[in-house]
Amino acid sequence: MSISARMALLGAAAALPPVLRYLRSEPLPMDAKARRSAPGSFVQLRHGLTHVVVDGPEAGEPVLFVPGATLSLWMWDGLFEEVARAGYRAIRYDRYGMGYSDRPDIAYGQDLFNEQIEDLLDALGVDRPVTIVAMAFGCPIAAEFAVRHPERVAGVCLVAPDGFATPLNTGLQLAMLPIVGEPFFRLVGDRALKSRVPGYGDERIVARVMARFQPELKYQGFKRALISALKNLPIHGGEYLYRFLNTRETPVQVIWGREDRVTPMPNEKVVRDVFSRADIRLLDGVGHLPHYEQLETTSGALLDFIARTAKDRT
Repeated sequence: MSISARMALLGAAAALPPVLRYLRSEPLPMDAKARRSAPGSFVQLRHGLTHVVVDGPEAGEPVLFVPGATLSLWMWDGLFEEVARAGYRAIRYDRYGMGYSDRPDIAYGQDLFNEQIEDLLDALGVDRPVTIVAMAFGCPIAAEFAVRHPERVAGVCLVAPDGFATPLNTGLQLAMLPIVGEPFFRLVGDRALKSRVPGYGDERIVARVMARFQPELKYQGFKRALISALKNLPIHGGEYLYRFLNTRETPVQVIWGREDRVTPMPNEKVVRDVFSRADIRLLDGVGHLPHYEQLETTSGALLDFIARTAKDRT
């Protein structure tokens, strides 16, 4: 699409009655009524209410699951339970702007997300190093937190990490444009986001993801927060952050499906160069959500990593 065609499209979108269209696409507030059926609990942090689910023994080594860009804490179903059953204190939460958490009208960048993790761990009384497990968009957040707070991190497991020129469809590319991007995305965001779901895997996985993801698109503030986060996190140029993490003493594991179509793996040599000190698990025939396709393999790799990092600290 040419630049002139894009601008014409954006002009036409801006001319539509955005308020009415936006209200139809995001008709529901994220309030007490919406949260009535939410699992887990809520904690009030410095920037708003955060939805959190905790499982496993309180005395177990803590493991924090960080979600990706669009799928909230349910995306860890299966793997989360396996970690809790293994005797660890498993913690998963919704980032600000998604799921059942608040959507403050502020910039969604590293400072905000790092403060949320720091505040959440404090609120839950986690007073020892935590293993962080992050998916895609959550990986730069996890890496940044580990760099800023090495004393609080036992290890970092990065699943399909964003930061290697992660592809965006046309709708998301247009949404990133200044001034007109956000209003445009409010109008067409549902379609643009749902068009990515088929890349998550086979029909069974797509149906599973869509059933949980589509209802969340109706809540106000999600698309605004998402665009802000996409603009403020290094999803296209995060190699520098991973290379810096690679120089630190924090243990790192990388799990990546070779058939990932949402966050395609770069050349294997690049992965092994950037994460030269990491435990790298590249899974043949696996897509974006390895724990949905090969739960036993994925959980086995993660539990092995957690056990080894715990042993190294004793």
